[in-house]
Amino acid sequence: MLPALTASRRLPARRVAIGAASALLALGAVGVELGGATAPRAEPSLAQSLAPSTWGMSLPAAWLAAPAPRVRTGDVIDVLAVRQGDRAYAVPVAYAARVMAVDEHGIVLELDEEGASAIAIARGGGLLLVPLLRSAR
Repeated sequence: MLPALTASRRLPARRVAIGAASALLALGAVGVELGGATAPRAEPSLAQSLAPSTWGMSLPAAWLAAPAPRVRTGDVIDVLAVRQGDRAYAVPVAYAARVMAVDEHGIVLELDEEGASAIAIARGGGLLLVPLLRSAR
């Protein structure tokens, strides 16, 4: 047989190197996809954080008869309405209100219909509000 007519089964070294490099790159890409960094999740909005049939209500610091205790998001408070003066009195207006947000301007609470209405009526009557932090135990 003539040497020019025989087929060589040996691959050139350059083709082997390119094939090995592309296999390594493909494995690296798969590894990054499987164990790589995930995209940061977006924080849920305040409306998405509210329980069903509840409302978010802001209590400005000017409405408070006393400074708010050091509350954090998720804490539960009760709210009293107070009248100052000669005929002073206090009445509870909201129970188990969950703190949704807090800053130096006031507190945002998660309230049911009764609590939100009672706070609005108390403020309309000129009463000030006192937030009482509930025990976690």
